[in-house]
Amino acid sequence: MGQDTYNKWEQSCDNQTEQADGLCEGEDQVDIQKDDETGNEKQCKYEEEHKCSCENEGLPTVEELQEQLNKVISEKNEYLSLAQRLQADFDNYRKRNKSALAEAYESATVDTISAFLPVLDNLERALESASSSSSDDSIVKGIEMVTRQFVDVLKKLGVEEIEALGKTFDPQLHNAVMKTELEDGMEENTVVEVIQKGYKYKDRVIRYSMVKVAVSQ
Repeated sequence: MGQDTYNKWEQSCDNQTEQADGLCEGEDQVDIQKDDETGNEKQCKYEEEHKCSCENEGLPTVEELQEQLNKVISEKNEYLSLAQRLQADFDNYRKRNKSALAEAYESATVDTISAFLPVLDNLERALESASSSSSDDSIVKGIEMVTRQFVDVLKKLGVEEIEALGKTFDPQLHNAVMKTELEDGMEENTVVEVIQKGYKYKDRVIRYSMVKVAVSQ
């Protein structure tokens, strides 16, 4: 009976020893695992810092970025200035072209009107001659109608007769081809007779009035 008790006690001691050894071994494994985790964290942190450092090596600095930005802004301003100059040149060209076309049209109109003025002169002479003679009334009325239509067409084109009779001589409108003695009550340089009518297109004289002017002797 004593031997059995001793054997049980010895077996119990062995079991406790094994449990203690297992517990110590577990603690050692926990410590090793913690050390491994700490080492891994340090390694990851080092790798991340090293990676960021390597990546930053290929990036431009703030000064370089500012220099590039200034260059882009300068080029943009140059292109904008060039575009504005081209636009201004085109506007000037368009205005010159428009003005040249208007001048060409006006010049052609004046030339055409000038070519028809002698025809109007002849119609007015024919009307005056027919009215002062014993011509048929139908002929007089026909000449009068044609003359009136001719004058109406000229007015629609912007042609006006220059007023001269009884007006003071104006070298900008009249051409004095004859002179006569100034009569009492008459002002100096008064137009007393219109030899040939003058006309203007808008504000441009296309034919001066040929007149007789009264002057003091």
